[in-house]
Amino acid sequence: MSSNEYLYAVSRIKALETKLLTKSIVERMLEAPTAQDALKILGETEYGTSFGEVESVYDFEKVINNELKKTYKVIDESTKNPLFTRLSTLRYDFHNLKVLIKGEYLGEDYQRITTELGTVPVDKILRAVREMDYKDLPPFMKQAAEEAVVDFEFHKDPQRIDLILDRHLFRNLYKTARETGHRFPVEVISTEIDLININTFLRARKMGRDARFLESALLDNGTLDKSLFLESLNEPLGGFIERLSMGRYGELAGEGIQSVEETKSTTALEKMMDDFLLNMVKKGKLAPFGVEPIIGYIKARENEGKIIRMIMVGKINQVPADKIRERLRDVYV
Repeated sequence: MSSNEYLYAVSRIKALETKLLTKSIVERMLEAPTAQDALKILGETEYGTSFGEVESVYDFEKVINNELKKTYKVIDESTKNPLFTRLSTLRYDFHNLKVLIKGEYLGEDYQRITTELGTVPVDKILRAVREMDYKDLPPFMKQAAEEAVVDFEFHKDPQRIDLILDRHLFRNLYKTARETGHRFPVEVISTEIDLININTFLRARKMGRDARFLESALLDNGTLDKSLFLESLNEPLGGFIERLSMGRYGELAGEGIQSVEETKSTTALEKMMDDFLLNMVKKGKLAPFGVEPIIGYIKARENEGKIIRMIMVGKINQVPADKIRERLRDVYV
């Protein structure tokens, strides 16, 4: 496809990039004395246009969601191609399906953690889950839900609901990326799959799970062969790190996985993985045309949401700024 295909969209995005949160804004929010003060600083930015329904510091999620809705609308309108935002909205649809199925089986009310950012109304998914009749859901969700429900009836293991729905989600994300007809979205999704598989491998080792479990949990369509993980499961971790060090994940292997060994926590590694993916999509800042700026801007806005959420939750719970900063992801600009 022509690299000039999305010139109008890219021009619009380049103008919007100037309104992204900067490191100095993030730092001011971090150092704000209270959650109310941090939210006030956010209100001085582009996010201030979404403060209409804000009544307390707990309403920051409404602000994030409103801004993400605006972002997806801008991308859809300017590209005339819904596949780019579908790479994001699919995740919300599967998130809603996941929490509603688990809530139904575990006897918990998880509606409060659903989101309206998906393409399928939450009420529609809830009705399908409660009536165990998924025919009104899109085929890819119907198939995923039915497989997860049958599996749970047999195994009674809610963790397997996550594994099955994640497998369907990333299979559809990869398919959608290919449908764009551009290599970059495919590379981004494959990289994300690699990072998830590395994390899954480490968690499986920590939990003492066997190769059969790991094989069922690993996602398809990554660039790292599944045999790398399966053959390393019962071997010393040093061998896995050494093999990974020879490729593009060398820094993650040397520093991130090493930190898991030392701290028994994946927190630092997960931050490094998010930053790795963000640095990959930062190509969009430099590209004058093509799909890279489109993918980059969407990821930048979603990353902002994560940053705002971490700061606000930390401030509300009176966590010291330095502790919040340790977990904070990098910014796009």
